[in-house]
Amino acid sequence: MASSNRDAAHAYDHIPTGERPAFHEIRALGAWLYEQQKFPQEYIQALMGHADEKMTKHYQEGHTEKEIVYLEVGADLAF
Repeated sequence: MASSNRDAAHAYDHIPTGERPAFHEIRALGAWLYEQQKFPQEYIQALMGHADEKMTKHYQEGHTEKEIVYLEVGADLAF
């Protein structure tokens, strides 16, 4: 169901179907990003709606191999 909603939104049409991120992959990445920004684990657990910290940690595992590059950008708005 989630992938059909994702595909119906056409947000990832430029990516082959088998390579498009699934809902849980995006959710897990979000939990990991909160952890990287030093949010308290209790906060992330509540945000994710998990009953225990073990499940939250499970979502946060496996992202360290991927390097995320943060860029600071500006917006040149013509007004």
